[in-house]
Amino acid sequence: MKKPVPDPPILCVGPGLSHEDALRRAEDHLKKAIALTSYLPAHTSVKHQRMLSDALLDMRICKALLTVALSRSTVSVPV
Repeated sequence: MKKPVPDPPILCVGPGLSHEDALRRAEDHLKKAIALTSYLPAHTSVKHQRMLSDALLDMRICKALLTVALSRSTVSVPV
């Protein structure tokens, strides 16, 4: 038996979202991800710890790039 209505997508961004609002939302989600990963236990395997460290670095770089994109002037942002 077929469903009358398909499942909605897991994540959907509505139409009309401005460039600035999209950047701000991305920055908010990134801040949450960085904060949450900092609470993960440190006693994981070396491989997993390295993967987590790499992911955190990528998130911090992305956050710095978003900060630059949101600023009205040229800024220098530490990673």
